[in-house]
Amino acid sequence: MNIAEIKKFLSKLNLKIILGLVLLIGGILLVVQSLFVAKRNSSPPFTVETKEGKYFSVPTFFPILKYFHYTFSKNGDFWIAHYLDEKKKESLARIYPPKPIGTETDDILCRLWEDLARVVSNHAPPNSLFIGWWDISQRLKLFTGQEVWIENYDSTVIPQKVNFLFEEIFGAPLETGKLAILAKAYNSTASEGLEMLKQALPKNRALFVCVSAEDISNLALAFGKTPYEMGFEMRIFPLSGSDIHGSIPTVMKWVNEKQSASFFLQQLPTQAILAWRADKRAQETLLGRLLPLTSSLKNPLAGVKLLYQSTWGGYIQIYKIE
Repeated sequence: MNIAEIKKFLSKLNLKIILGLVLLIGGILLVVQSLFVAKRNSSPPFTVETKEGKYFSVPTFFPILKYFHYTFSKNGDFWIAHYLDEKKKESLARIYPPKPIGTETDDILCRLWEDLARVVSNHAPPNSLFIGWWDISQRLKLFTGQEVWIENYDSTVIPQKVNFLFEEIFGAPLETGKLAILAKAYNSTASEGLEMLKQALPKNRALFVCVSAEDISNLALAFGKTPYEMGFEMRIFPLSGSDIHGSIPTVMKWVNEKQSASFFLQQLPTQAILAWRADKRAQETLLGRLLPLTSSLKNPLAGVKLLYQSTWGGYIQIYKIE
């Protein structure tokens, strides 16, 4: 891939989408951009530092053996935790360190995943199976010890131009076809998508689907598109007053610019609000119905029961498939 092709690929992601990706998927876009450059230069624009598992304490189900800390020359960093699962297989997951090692956003996400793990531990029966995007599933397995349906990314789903980038950081892909089924289900109407999952999933198991705001960008990447092309748009609004409510009129003005749109919000640590807007088609997809969009809150999806929803703007939620 030459420089012109790289620029064309990245130009599809405008500044707002880039910011949203960095905020919501922990810098994977930064990985993509940096490793494209790294293939053309002898010295990569990031450093990797190994730390012992006790370098910082996070209450995961499996003990962490070591961390790989990626620091980028331009901006940003992230942590990959390595551990042995119940079968003594080496596994990994993207993890958010608490303060003072992590940022304010990292600290919030770390505490959310701790909270999620407590809820799963108290309410998920022993025969549970969790369904979620590959990176979310990896993190869920590390924190809860639960069995996940999708263990890793599938190179047939991720755009070919970035396959080698994911392998560079996250190891070899696992091509089971399951991620393709989940992507198709998320992008189908809610009833069709839910039925698609039920047909693919094992019977006589307690089934839970874990959905995050990250999945908007994850799904777009799987189809080689931007969130905007999938019917989702995001915008950052300054916080008006002491809490999120003072900014609602400004947000609603933007939401109503698109006919029949719905939205959900997250208050950021930077005294700003992240708003996602979904058009009529997007809000009727399985992903749209599982996210805490205003349209979904007014008309909850039949066939699933909410088990958990995070306090931070519905960043992550878990549903039991009935």
